[in-house]
Amino acid sequence: MGARSVGRWRRLFLAAAVLLGLDQVVQHTVLGDGVLLRRRVAPFDPPLFSPLHFRRLAELEALADGERGARAGPVFDADLGWCPTPGTRVGRYTYDWAGCRVGVAPLPRVKLEGVRRIAVFGGSFARGDEVDGRETWAAFVEASRPDVEIANLGMGGYGVDQALLRFRRDGRPLAPAEVWLAYFPHGTLRITTHFSPILRHWATAVAFKPRFVLEDEDRLRLVPSPVREPADFVRLMRDQAALLAAVGATDDWIRRAPLAYAPRGSSWTHWFATTRLLLTLHESTGRALEPWFAQRTEVRALLSTLIRTMASDVTASGARFRLLVLPAQTDIQGWVEDGARGYWSDLTEELATTGIEVLELTPVLAQAGAADDPSFWMPGGHYSPTANRLVAETIAAEWLE
Repeated sequence: MGARSVGRWRRLFLAAAVLLGLDQVVQHTVLGDGVLLRRRVAPFDPPLFSPLHFRRLAELEALADGERGARAGPVFDADLGWCPTPGTRVGRYTYDWAGCRVGVAPLPRVKLEGVRRIAVFGGSFARGDEVDGRETWAAFVEASRPDVEIANLGMGGYGVDQALLRFRRDGRPLAPAEVWLAYFPHGTLRITTHFSPILRHWATAVAFKPRFVLEDEDRLRLVPSPVREPADFVRLMRDQAALLAAVGATDDWIRRAPLAYAPRGSSWTHWFATTRLLLTLHESTGRALEPWFAQRTEVRALLSTLIRTMASDVTASGARFRLLVLPAQTDIQGWVEDGARGYWSDLTEELATTGIEVLELTPVLAQAGAADDPSFWMPGGHYSPTANRLVAETIAAEWLE
């Protein structure tokens, strides 16, 4: 080997050593606490991403350790992940004997003659977050029609999977005449995970949930929540291997980026700042909704099967099933920009061809200017009383006349 080649290799080796040294400086200083610019950096062991998440873990650790005064909270639910305790009040949300959010009045224990009972299911846009009970669209519908009573069984953070399960457990015993599923397109991907913070790192629902997986193209298999009591949550947060054993095979986001959720130090990719940052970048991708609807993906197939299964269950119970589409502000803006179509439109049109009644609220809100008018929105992105009143008027005109 000539002197020139030796010199070249020496320079390359020196450059590699310098880069490795810099990488390790960043690894042990800047990334030493696993946080960069207030964001967690992989590996996510445990998968907690904000101070709120760690406070919730501390609360449950205190409960598991038997500290006096510690409690699981009013919404822990082993079957659904989280669900209000009947007969309680949490902030501005009051729940009656059946666990329904109180709007006009608590749901009567005995069905009233001549009054149509309608049960509503979905997430925060069904429950009516950020406004008082009488200012939700469900309450406005009920107040406008003395021959209608609404059992509002919506719950913040729910996916369609939890809505289906809540109907089966809590809705069917109420014997409603109609069941309305309030579908929130922006929350579609909730059906793909067992743990909300894994999907949305800023999620406020710090709880595990059940989910369904598709088998044989159109058959649903329920995978229960791995947390049956608060101590289970603490165990899974303390033991990453146990977490992966419980949900690693059925949580889509862990499956997409397994090294980002591997136990800390179990992969060589955890030993270098560069690879950790690359893992973090890779894990953050895939949350855009449009690609999941652009073709016949597993997510779209799962969503369609969940809705059709709920429709079948409702019909079998003797009730009428109807599907409401309640868009977020960004959904309305996209609708306007894309010529009066949403990324979900093909799916809802397909569902309509199967006989499911669909009421699309997006064009009504868009025509009213909700895409850009702040009076339609609360600070956290939910409908204001103005928007809720318009939604209620549209529902009453289309479905109750």
